[in-house]
Amino acid sequence: MREAAATRPWSLSRRLIVSLTASLGALWLLAAVLASWAAVHETNEIFDSALQETAQRLLALAVDDLDDLTERAERDGFEAEDTIPLPGHDEYLVYQFRDRNGRVLLRSHDAPEDPFPVPLVHGFAGLGGQRVYTETSPDGKLVIQVAEKQAHRYRALLRGLASLIVPLLLPPPLAGLIIWRTVGRSIRPLRALREEIARRSGSNLNPLPEAGLPGELTPIVRDVNRLIERLGAALEAERAFAANSAHEMRTPVAAALAQVQRLGAELAGAPQQARIHAIEEALRRLADRLAKLLQLARADSGVAVTSETSDLLPIISLVIDEYARMPAHAARIDLDAGAADRLTARIDIDAFGIVLRNLLENALRHGDPAQPVKVSIAGDRAIHVVNGGSAIAPEVLRRLTQRFVRGGTSAEGSGLGLAIAEKILDQAGGRLELHSPATGRKDGFEAIIRLP
Repeated sequence: MREAAATRPWSLSRRLIVSLTASLGALWLLAAVLASWAAVHETNEIFDSALQETAQRLLALAVDDLDDLTERAERDGFEAEDTIPLPGHDEYLVYQFRDRNGRVLLRSHDAPEDPFPVPLVHGFAGLGGQRVYTETSPDGKLVIQVAEKQAHRYRALLRGLASLIVPLLLPPPLAGLIIWRTVGRSIRPLRALREEIARRSGSNLNPLPEAGLPGELTPIVRDVNRLIERLGAALEAERAFAANSAHEMRTPVAAALAQVQRLGAELAGAPQQARIHAIEEALRRLADRLAKLLQLARADSGVAVTSETSDLLPIISLVIDEYARMPAHAARIDLDAGAADRLTARIDIDAFGIVLRNLLENALRHGDPAQPVKVSIAGDRAIHVVNGGSAIAPEVLRRLTQRFVRGGTSAEGSGLGLAIAEKILDQAGGRLELHSPATGRKDGFEAIIRLP
């Protein structure tokens, strides 16, 4: 599980979206914290300035009127009270006028009767949840102290921060959506390029299109196209060598086989007859290998690709009749075409003939000779080729379509027939399926052609 997690490919778009959104969110959070701190600082300065200005204005207005009040307080033991009786209400600011000895001469409606426990020193001071500002008259006889509840400030700050932060809650998700759409549009050419590569078969070595690609992808596509060009040239040279070699060798091998057969006829009954027969069999195997190499070269060249639709039933009958005329395989092949009167598919008829011949040859050569080879056409247009014999192990069955891989049988074979059949069907858009034991049986081997 750990190895699977370690090798799991990472997503470029997901990484870009997450990293950009997280970075933007972190910057937004930092900006919000800094803006809140600045707002709190500025708001406190504004409230302090208002507190100071209120004290200075009240002091200027009250200096002349309170001179008599101060003299009366010193002479008669006057006790301070509100100058103007007001109904009960909440005051954000409260004040006290005090003389130089600290006595309260005049106070606002909600101000306490006892003096504020704050020194009569010019400036700001804190008092149990209140902010107090003290201002002294020029002659030093009168002092005003204006207090504001901190709760009032906190409520104002919270309302201000809410009006600042709530609108800022919308940009992060909107930015994430914009980043998601932008990244998605930006990597769309990359997805298109990936899909173009995924759609291609092994025989399609045409250059990848460069139109519409961003500048970052164009050099990569050009390098890939150069690699495809070199690979195509190498494969073409390999196919040409195999095809030419096999083609050039067919004539001398056929001539040598004919000469050996003639020599065997002339030396009938001679002691050398066994050696002649061995040479003849070796030449037949060589001819078979050359035929398979030619088929492989044709399969690699994309012989199955065509734009025309053909009826394959006549081809099936023709190939089966061809094998039925061979003495070694007479009456071993049973054809069940079902109710089908046509079997059309977009595949080259010669390529389909190669596929069917290889599957029939594999069934006749490696199957139980005492059991027939059954060819049937199912309702889903699939062609089933079934032969008897021992079941093949699953690990061997999975490797049978690889080149030069055989199923451990002692019969002659090149190990190319199933590989050629799968290659051709893959080019045409079809599929080759192998089953052992055969469907509905406990033994045997079944090859299924899934037509395109």
